[in-house]
Amino acid sequence: MEKNITCFIACSEETNLNDIIKGLPECRTVKIPCADNTETYRYIAAESHTPYTLVCRTKQHVRLGSQALERMTDYLSVPSCGMVYADRYEETEGELRPHPVIDYQAGSVRDDFDFGSLILYRTEALKQAVFEISTESDYTYSASYAVRLALSRRYSLTHIREFLYTETETDTRRSGEKQFDYVDPRNRSVQIERETVFTRYLKKTGAYLPPVEHRIDLNEGDFPCEASVIIPVRNRVRTIDDAIRSVLEQETTFHYNLIIVDNHSTDGTTEAIRRYAGEKKIVHLIPERTDLGIGGCWDLAIRDARCGRFAVQLDSDDLYSGPDTLQRIMDTFHKEQCAMVIGSYRMTNFSLETLPPGIIDHREWTSENGHNNALRINGLGAPRAFFTPLLREIGVPNVSYGEDYALGLAFSRRYRIGRIYDVVYLCRRWEGNSDAALSIEKVNRNNAYKDSLRTLELAQRRALIAQGKDLPGNCFFKQQLAHWELARTNHEALDHIQTRRIQLGDNVVFIQFNPARAVSTCAKLDQASIAKRPCFLCLENKPAEQDSLRIELDEPFDLRINPYPILPNHLTISSERHQPQTLAGKTERQLPGRLVEWLNEHFAPGYAVFYNGAKCGASAPDHFHFQAARMQDIPLILQWDRLMETATLVGQASLSDGNICRSYRIEGYTCPVQAFMTERASASDVRLIEDYLHSLPLHPNEDEPRYNLFAWTDEKRGFTVVYIPRDKHRPSCYTAEGETQRLVSPGALDMAGLIVTPRREDFENLTEEEIRQIYQEVSL
Repeated sequence: MEKNITCFIACSEETNLNDIIKGLPECRTVKIPCADNTETYRYIAAESHTPYTLVCRTKQHVRLGSQALERMTDYLSVPSCGMVYADRYEETEGELRPHPVIDYQAGSVRDDFDFGSLILYRTEALKQAVFEISTESDYTYSASYAVRLALSRRYSLTHIREFLYTETETDTRRSGEKQFDYVDPRNRSVQIERETVFTRYLKKTGAYLPPVEHRIDLNEGDFPCEASVIIPVRNRVRTIDDAIRSVLEQETTFHYNLIIVDNHSTDGTTEAIRRYAGEKKIVHLIPERTDLGIGGCWDLAIRDARCGRFAVQLDSDDLYSGPDTLQRIMDTFHKEQCAMVIGSYRMTNFSLETLPPGIIDHREWTSENGHNNALRINGLGAPRAFFTPLLREIGVPNVSYGEDYALGLAFSRRYRIGRIYDVVYLCRRWEGNSDAALSIEKVNRNNAYKDSLRTLELAQRRALIAQGKDLPGNCFFKQQLAHWELARTNHEALDHIQTRRIQLGDNVVFIQFNPARAVSTCAKLDQASIAKRPCFLCLENKPAEQDSLRIELDEPFDLRINPYPILPNHLTISSERHQPQTLAGKTERQLPGRLVEWLNEHFAPGYAVFYNGAKCGASAPDHFHFQAARMQDIPLILQWDRLMETATLVGQASLSDGNICRSYRIEGYTCPVQAFMTERASASDVRLIEDYLHSLPLHPNEDEPRYNLFAWTDEKRGFTVVYIPRDKHRPSCYTAEGETQRLVSPGALDMAGLIVTPRREDFENLTEEEIRQIYQEVSL
């Protein structure tokens, strides 16, 4: 183990490392500063020359369990895993208690996620992440957070459900005291920097939303009153009277009521509420259902016919800070024409004496970025108030924790949220609070739930961006299909196209019946036939209905909709200059990656570029071109995670920008595949690719080896370019006679697992054996 791990321990210069961590094998240990800055992580990346890097950041003492590091490296042996962390024991005043942690999910993006003191990294993954954050900024407080987010884009962060070490606990505060550390004004500079880190992450992962400018019409609908204060309550006889009087003392210029949802109290709360039976402002509801949480009670209240135009929160053990709270909330709604208003509160004890950290005002919120930063933190503040028509449309989750956060995320996705930074609410902390002193298991359940809310919200925001954003690609397709009948007919036909699914070992192959592709599959490609016909990729010969977008690279290209598509949104990208179909010598082999970058930035995200060599499926071997389709529609790419499990690393090279380009031979596909992977699409290593291509045979009178190519980029692995080496252009069954003939002319998509057949008899009769034979004949 000592040969595999370098251990970096954060401590002061005078600290003895043995006082920090015990049970560490005889491996190299290095002191690092306690500061969580970029410089520290650059040093770690530069000084670690072993496969794994252990980082220990703790003020506690740590004692490793039996075989702890061996278990951690076992998990890291999976290529997709970049970092591991584990459950632990906590020792407090001599007593040992288990401290489990939770699984990392897509929504575990908050900066206070509990990984524990010990994190083991795959060193190559860590170095990639450190290089990435080093190009962004010199972080003072947030380097580990930035590294973790960078890692999570390409690797799994794995939780080991074993208690692998023990910490001596030094922070003995109760859960109710710890949960507001992130909004402590003393930590303001830290929060600002972490917002910067997180916003960059959202932009890289396609989940960043621009500022919400839309203001809504607050006069929608008819309501019995302007506002309803809503109090869900169960067994709060000690506090409910104070809460009710706090509402009744409000001084407003509008009519309001109080809806109390009494969730089957058994301690005298119901009787306390009934003492106000003569008060016209009070609506006392007792649900018929017995399975409602706080959120379910809220949902019941807002759907009641007596609910006002705005619904305002008051918890049953809290108070409004003065008689003007309700008026100030309504004034904010109308001034800002927003869908939700959130105020500020002061933490107090039962006697209303201020408790640390005092005022919780969430001043980290900004109108420009608050809706994005909301995903990083664990709460948005109180009291919360909502425009009822929208609240009814969204609905309140039937839970008793996190329902307010779920609503804040959902509202902020589409609508403006108004803020009040003065104290309008008193949040009382006392022994009866539901979150005053939670067990670690309950804390974990709560955090995992909020992480799941963020997971859902990130997915919804990405979908909103993809669907609602007026992407150039969406507009281009709509305009083309609107006035080009041939293209519209053939693209609409894809909605009803027939396919068959064939299982070849671990690989899935689809057969497509596509009569429109006969124009390509049956094309005569001898030199005499090509010379006789006008080149359909030259601009002067394109149909009048066909539009194009110009792509300015080292040489200009034109992007056009493919009128004979194999897949939805099928594109052709052709050189403006008429020249042979060969990629040899073009922009040092980086042209496919640059096209992928252009499509993602200027057209639409999620496209893969592919290339048919002149004798590998190209129906225009006389004109240099690529094609493109959505990654989600290409079988090879859909199976890529599984295929990478069969990959063998056969070479790598360091690039001038600090990236590493790696070459893999894929062992588990139907035909040979060579993959080259690096961080950025325009940074592939020319030498690795050229060495590989020089290893392939060159046919007489041809300028380059025969191959098909795919190139794409994704969040997990960065940029991938795949070469599928070829031998023959068409299989022998293409020229066979009688029943053995199969008109299959494999291009890149056929080699990627989508075999196109323009004749029904081929579609219906192709067998597994014939498909294997086709791949065997045309592959190298």
